[in-house]
Amino acid sequence: MITVRIGVALSLLIAIAALAVAVLSLMGDIRSNNDADGRVVQTGITNRLTGDPVEFSLDDFFMSPDGEGQVNALYAYPPGFSGSIRGCKVVWQRDATVVADGRVVGPGLFTDPCTGAHFDSGGNLIDGAADRGLDRFAMTPEPEGLMVDTRTLLCGPSVAPASNTEATATPTPVTCKRVARAAAR
Repeated sequence: MITVRIGVALSLLIAIAALAVAVLSLMGDIRSNNDADGRVVQTGITNRLTGDPVEFSLDDFFMSPDGEGQVNALYAYPPGFSGSIRGCKVVWQRDATVVADGRVVGPGLFTDPCTGAHFDSGGNLIDGAADRGLDRFAMTPEPEGLMVDTRTLLCGPSVAPASNTEATATPTPVTCKRVARAAAR
């Protein structure tokens, strides 16, 4: 009699576990099908972030102070071939420094592990095989912290100066294509 009850309880436990795995799998599939669309993320971070960047790995971005008192929501994939095709994510290296154009940049750099390109904490390209700085997402300040809209990706700053533009003109942000989740896995 006790053996039958243990068997029934064990069977019921296995059935519940299988159902939980099925629901989680379904939810993960729904989430990954909608990843290309993005979402609005409540960060809880104000525009006074200091120290190292904070990674939001589920949504593929870093909240990073730029050294000039501003915070940027930087896309975790570098621009160009390695970010778009190979799915390499930049990594934050707290103690990294490089010498570029006769000046020392760092400590603290984002590094593309596929190409070795370096970006400062503001996402600007320092050196390496990238054609622009890190792409970024638009942010909206809210009382609870900055809201990051990952539905629209804005291209990072160009390394080449724009020709025929006035010094006071603010360039219109250009929309960039996100990395496909299948390529990034």
